[in-house]
Amino acid sequence: MFAFFGKKEDTLKQRALIMSLGFIVLVPDIPKFFGTTAFHSLISLPFLSLFLAFLIQKCTKTSYWYALGATFTTFMGGALLIDWIGNGSRLFSPLSYKNYSFTLLKHEMLLILLMAAVLVIVLKTGNKLILTLGLLTALSFLSLKAYGKLEVQSYLRNQVQAAPIELINVKPHGLWGHEWEFVVMAHDNKIRGTASLLGSEVKITSRMK
Repeated sequence: MFAFFGKKEDTLKQRALIMSLGFIVLVPDIPKFFGTTAFHSLISLPFLSLFLAFLIQKCTKTSYWYALGATFTTFMGGALLIDWIGNGSRLFSPLSYKNYSFTLLKHEMLLILLMAAVLVIVLKTGNKLILTLGLLTALSFLSLKAYGKLEVQSYLRNQVQAAPIELINVKPHGLWGHEWEFVVMAHDNKIRGTASLLGSEVKITSRMK
C-alpha cells in the first residue's frame, strides 16, 4: 500500500495510516471462521477488490482505478501468493476445494526480521528505495528457496529406485528456514530425511516399509 500511495513528505501519522490499509488482506480470511474459503480464491478476490477499492479510494483520495489496482495487487501478493507458498490455498473455491501449494515458508525468522526492519525504516523515513530493496531481497530469498526445493525434489526422484513414486513432500525445516525436511512414499516404502537449502547435502533419517 505504501508503494502505491506513500509520499516522502507525508507525516509519520499519514504513513502509518497508509500502511494500515494493508489490513484488507485479512478480509478474505474472515469467512474462514464460518467454514468457507469462498472469498479467498482467484474467482472471488477480483470481485472483492472491486468493492474494497471504494474504501481505499476514499482513504487515499485517488482515482478509483488506481485504488483498484492497489487493492487487487495487495490481495494477490498479500493473500493468495503468501498462502500458496505457505500452507496452500484453494485457488478455485467454491468451484473446487483442491488445495494448491508450493511451500517455501514456515517460520522464516530471518525474513520476518528483515521485513520488520524495512517497515520500521520506511515508516520513519518514507524512503521508497528502502522498501524496494527490501522487497527485492525478500523475492531473491524466495527465489533461492524455490530453486533449492526443486533441486531436492529432482534429486529424490533420481535416487529413489522404487517406482512409481506416490508422493514427494519437501517443506522448510528449522527456525531460520535454512534447510528442508522431506517425505518420499514409493510402493510400500516411506523415506524421511533432511536436506541443505540448495539441496547439496541430503540426509536420510528413517526408512519404513
